[in-house]
Amino acid sequence: MKKNNEYVETVVYIILGIVAAYLLNYGLGLLLGTKLPVVAVVSESMTHDSTTQIKHYQFLQNNFNYSKEQIDSWPIKNGFLKGDALVIMGVPEKDLKIGDVIVYDISGQNTPIVHRIVKFENGQITTKGDHNPAFDPWKPVKIYGKAVLVIPFLGWPKLLLTQFLGGISR
Repeated sequence: MKKNNEYVETVVYIILGIVAAYLLNYGLGLLLGTKLPVVAVVSESMTHDSTTQIKHYQFLQNNFNYSKEQIDSWPIKNGFLKGDALVIMGVPEKDLKIGDVIVYDISGQNTPIVHRIVKFENGQITTKGDHNPAFDPWKPVKIYGKAVLVIPFLGWPKLLLTQFLGGISR
């Protein structure tokens, strides 16, 4: 009987944890003005390492004539790592600037991409991952907002759970 009570308590705590996480995410979304207030970084496209300095700066200087000082003045200038979490604030598209790190969808399938704005032209936004050698060939369809805070390592639980569940479904 005692073991059954422990199992019931464990299940109740798991359910309460899921509900609390959902409510926290929903509340943060209302507060920050976006339906996607926290995003786990799932790729290394914004990672800064020794090769990024060459790829990132040279590409932006050669293709857009940005100086190193301009690039270094951009928000989140040092990028972030796979497994970090980003806090996203919803902003009107007209308030976005070159250098902002934005979260957007290109397919309408709610698949967030996190890259930096490198150019505005004719109402179009061009983005690029800092670690990538070229700008993105696609255009944002839906912009969820811009990154305002990086929380190291907080995205790993989501990544590990996604990998685990993905491995089960195969």
